[in-house]
Amino acid sequence: MKFDTKSIIDADDSAALKFAMSQPWEMHVLGGWEGRMLVMQRDNHTIKIWHRPDGIAEFEIDEFLIDLSGSTRIAVFLRSLMPASACAARGVS
Repeated sequence: MKFDTKSIIDADDSAALKFAMSQPWEMHVLGGWEGRMLVMQRDNHTIKIWHRPDGIAEFEIDEFLIDLSGSTRIAVFLRSLMPASACAARGVS
């Protein structure tokens, strides 16, 4: 499955992102002193979710860092996938 990450982000198309993420992905969990990272790969796409040691989560899709504190539909959708504690540290609800 191919999708245009930049177009999805530029259009703030959370439905397209949700559809892409609902497809089967190869997943790996990495960990160390710098926190834990879930890496999802499919075709030429990579999604990284980094849970930092300070409790904050960062979300990256194909090298595009998503600001989870934003009010975009994509940020709201991604926050809905995260534990509340990962967003609360930034004052995001």
